[in-house]
Amino acid sequence: MKNLRITLGVAAIAIGSFAAFSFAPASQEKDFSVADFYVNPDGSMGPQVSGTNLCKRTSPNLCSQEYNIENGQPTGNHKRNGARP
Repeated sequence: MKNLRITLGVAAIAIGSFAAFSFAPASQEKDFSVADFYVNPDGSMGPQVSGTNLCKRTSPNLCSQEYNIENGQPTGNHKRNGARP
């Protein structure tokens, strides 16, 4: 009977530990320091693209691209040519 209580106690601790880690908040590893912005005619960062990108593919000019929010520099990713809305 004593062995059964020890076994049940160990099982309860194991299940409790598993449950605690299962419902713990996940770490936030997503990088929010970059976002897509429209490009101003002078090449600087314009307003942020929110929702659907509205660049019209009628021009070879750079319309939008991804910028680093912390330093305002382009990352070179998500480049889209066209005319700004």
